[in-house]
Amino acid sequence: MSNELIIEDFKKHSSQWIESFNRGNFEYCINAYLDDAAMVVKDVGEFNGKKEISEFWAELTKTANYIEYSNVNIEVIDEITVHLNANWKMNIAEGIISLEKWVKQSDNTWKLLQDEFEILKKY
Repeated sequence: MSNELIIEDFKKHSSQWIESFNRGNFEYCINAYLDDAAMVVKDVGEFNGKKEISEFWAELTKTANYIEYSNVNIEVIDEITVHLNANWKMNIAEGIISLEKWVKQSDNTWKLLQDEFEILKKY
């Protein structure tokens, strides 16, 4: 599969994650993480596994209800792995995603294995 087709396929899943977040479907967002995923939020902490990541998002989404990405860069690592970096903005803060590592699953969905971001500004 060409890199263009991989990116096109991946973008559908990434967009669905953002749309789900903005509709308040946080369960969908949590289920986009693999069970052994790792998340690093600079100057906040490290969260290992879906349970810890879920607890982080559960607390954050008490006030966060909107997210958008800009200046998105997607790098195809191989046919089943892509890296994304971007700027992000929520209704409560904004920052930088330094790495979202997504892995395509056997059911053709994309799941997050690694998520690293920082908060640059809080509102």
